[in-house]
Amino acid sequence: ENMLFHDSWFARVPASAAWLLLAVLLAATALPALRAAHRYRSAAAVAVVLLAAAWSLNAAPDNGQLAGMSYHLLGMNLAALMVGAPAAFWLGALLLFPSLLISDAGWQAYPFNALALLLPPLAVNLSFRVLVDRLPANIFVFIFLNGFIGSAAAMLLTGAVLTGVLDWTGAFSDGVMWGSAFPVFFLLSWAEAFISGAATAIFVALKPHWINTFDDGRYLKSTNKIW
Repeated sequence: ENMLFHDSWFARVPASAAWLLLAVLLAATALPALRAAHRYRSAAAVAVVLLAAAWSLNAAPDNGQLAGMSYHLLGMNLAALMVGAPAAFWLGALLLFPSLLISDAGWQAYPFNALALLLPPLAVNLSFRVLVDRLPANIFVFIFLNGFIGSAAAMLLTGAVLTGVLDWTGAFSDGVMWGSAFPVFFLLSWAEAFISGAATAIFVALKPHWINTFDDGRYLKSTNKIW
């Protein structure tokens, strides 16, 4: 199930509203996403591979109160650092199609899945990038805040949104979502932070053209000091 919502959990009116909101967001980001994908072709291709790998690494309880839940890493913050938030949004939205094809979630729930899985980490990414841009230029600050802390925060916010929606739908027993399901995201946030943060550090050092939100002119000027 890969953390996917099912269409049977939502009424027609909320589903229609979600479709409309998703369509508006995709239309609004289409042009900058296309430009970024064309300009950063190699980074976009690597981002697709990384997202697919992160989403395929999932774990699901076989029984108990959380049977039917499935957890996986996100990789969205890293993808947004690589190609920008608009392109990352489109890549994630496109990758949801094969995820739905191999699951029984149903197409009516597609916009709920796209909005809940993609918007929270991208919102965190944009917020952390604004914060880092206001701080003194330091390459380690960029990597630590945008790569490590940003990825952990993205996982926690996404987990809170997913848990809240699942609690609202009543798909699971009362109290299970916040008491048992949500705490798992704290553990996932450590893995998300380590993997995405380490990848950010490696790419900045060895493949800076894969982290296109990293400004060489700002962080690698001869007047800048590491410490």
